[in-house]
Amino acid sequence: MNLIDDRGIPLWGRLDDLPDCINWQQFDARSPLGSKRSAWVRQYLFKHFDFYGALGDGFTFGCGLVRLGLLNSTFAYLHSPSGLHRVQFDLPLDFGFQSDYKPLGQTHWTHPFKKDHRVVSTRTAKTREMSFRFGDHFHGHVSIDCSQVATLAMNTPIANTGFAYAQKSSGGAVSGQINLNGRTYTLHPLMDGCYHDWTAGFLRRETFWNWACASGRTAADQPLLSLNVARGVNETSAHENVLWVNGVLHDLPQVLFDYDRDAVQKPWRVYSQCGAVDLQFMPKGGIGDHRNLLVLASRFNQCFGEFTGKVRLFPQNIEYSMDGLTGWCEDHYAKW
Repeated sequence: MNLIDDRGIPLWGRLDDLPDCINWQQFDARSPLGSKRSAWVRQYLFKHFDFYGALGDGFTFGCGLVRLGLLNSTFAYLHSPSGLHRVQFDLPLDFGFQSDYKPLGQTHWTHPFKKDHRVVSTRTAKTREMSFRFGDHFHGHVSIDCSQVATLAMNTPIANTGFAYAQKSSGGAVSGQINLNGRTYTLHPLMDGCYHDWTAGFLRRETFWNWACASGRTAADQPLLSLNVARGVNETSAHENVLWVNGVLHDLPQVLFDYDRDAVQKPWRVYSQCGAVDLQFMPKGGIGDHRNLLVLASRFNQCFGEFTGKVRLFPQNIEYSMDGLTGWCEDHYAKW
């Protein structure tokens, strides 16, 4: 089963099974006024990103591969009490970047002039794995066990011009090691949190979203929790707000984000009007990418820190404390 059928129409909504392929070349892409997009225009309008995050004892790790059409960007970072280490490489078009666009498949990136700089993302029915190397000083491997965890897969319309396929994997045991400047940071499956986002589609030329994720255990005898909530992008016909409890997926309501856009390192509040989600987030660090290249622009703030508060599931009427869990809050505008 491909995402796009023979008429060029995608499957919509929450999907029970993962598509075999995101066959975006067959999508009936149109302009807002209904004109068909040519094949060469479609290849520049199609966007894709593959992001892994891991939350260890005292450290936060992230690595992403982003295809923007006109360029591709690869980044990785590690934040710890010692500070923030970050690398990023922007290359034109698809130089160094290759994906099979299969939800269960592979994405590769290799720097064309630095052969010891590479990232490989491998997605199977049981695991989401990522290996990376940026020279001898920054390298590692992260693996998320998805064998007993429900995957959130959904496809939503983007205006009358496109679609956004989002595949979120979290709430499973994470393992692996990150090596930075001779020091090893180890991920422990019983306590640590994780997140994987694999998104592809014809997104809005100018788009914006907020996103929050908290993952891990509040104590050794508590369930493994993982929260994913957002506003923007995936809100038409379906939304991505969920809580994993020991791998079981539960729906959450729509949420609001209250934060200072001019000072994102101040506390955030993430909440629903019905009271099911009521969280405070205290950033401890973050990464940003603010630039205006006229054709492309970005105002990207990804903060990492600690959550407090609660999430209540209805109709089960079960409340979970999120106190002490770490994760991310994000403020992102893009023109791409």
